Amino acid sequence: MADPLEERTARLLADYLEYCARPPGSPEPRPSSPEAAVLRSTAARLRQRHASFFSAFVDYPGSRVDLTARMADAVLSGSRDLSWGRVVTLVTFAGTLLERGPLLPAGGQQRGFRPRRKKEEGDVARDCQRLVALLSARLAGRHRAWLQAQGGWDGFCVFFSTPLPLTFWRRLPVQAFVSCLLAMAFIYFFWTRLL
Repeated sequence: MADPLEERTARLLADYLEYCARPPGSPEPRPSSPEAAVLRSTAARLRQRHASFFSAFVDYPGSRVDLTARMADAVLSGSRDLSWGRVVTLVTFAGTLLERGPLLPAGGQQRGFRPRRKKEEGDVARDCQRLVALLSARLAGRHRAWLQAQGGWDGFCVFFSTPLPLTFWRRLPVQAFVSCLLAMAFIYFFWTRLL
């Protein structure tokens, strides 16, 4: 019997990484699940916020799998420091490595770009499958206990779908009440001094 968490993790990663690996100009496929939609939107916000970092890795010529494995070791090093932000950063990084710059006509090289060959297209598809396997093993294998403690991928959706953390909403009435009391005391103090 297959492991549901492992399967769901692999489906989510395959959805996102295949979305990133699609050829430039091809239509955007629909997300395959609610968590895939949340991952895509969260990753897009992260990439927009840190565009200079991520753009340096588009059309990466080296070993995407080795670089992602090293990044996973660094980002997921301690389960105590693990967070959904780190998970999204790692998956976004892997997706960025699979992205390809625009295709150029033969002989039309621009600064920093080179024409793509068919072999490179096959490498992207192969690397996509390898990255899904690598990240699934890390998340649903090595960090399974953390993932389950966070509510799995449903917890991921709740975490990123809630606009502000619950603690913010709990503190807001207290802060508003204290601010009103201070404003009333300030007004009373100056009102009595002026009379």
